[in-house]
Amino acid sequence: MTATYLGIVELHTVCHDLRRRNERLFETLGRWVVSTDDPALQQLIAEACHRHAWHAELWAARTPTVPIDEPEIASRPALDDADRAGSYRTVLAEMQSDLDAVAARVDRRLDPSTSRVVDLVSADLAALEARAAALG
Repeated sequence: MTATYLGIVELHTVCHDLRRRNERLFETLGRWVVSTDDPALQQLIAEACHRHAWHAELWAARTPTVPIDEPEIASRPALDDADRAGSYRTVLAEMQSDLDAVAARVDRRLDPSTSRVVDLVSADLAALEARAAALG
C-alpha cells in the first residue's frame, strides 16, 4: 500500500505552486483595482489582492528547505478581464479544490504547520468567494 500522506519533496512542490499562484493573483488583481468601475467589486479586488499577497508569504514560509530544483508551475487559465468577478470565482473554486486535496493528505499531528496554513487560506477563500458571489 502506498502512503497517502504528503512527503517533504511533494510538500515543497505544493507550497511552491500555491505561492506562485497567489503571487500571480496578487499581480493581476493589483492591476484590476485601478481599472474597475464597480465600487463593490473594486473593494473586493483590493481586499483579495492583500489576502493573496499574504497567502503567498504563508506558502513561502511553509515551503520545506530541501535541496531540489524549483518545479515548473503548471499553466493555469488566466483571469478574464471581461468577467472579472466570474473568472475570479472560478480561480477561487479551483484553488479551494486543490487545498482540499492537500488537506486530505496532511497528517495534522505530524504536520500541524501545513494544516494551519491550509485552514487559514481556506477560510479566506471561502469569505472571498461569498463576497464575489454576492456581486453576481
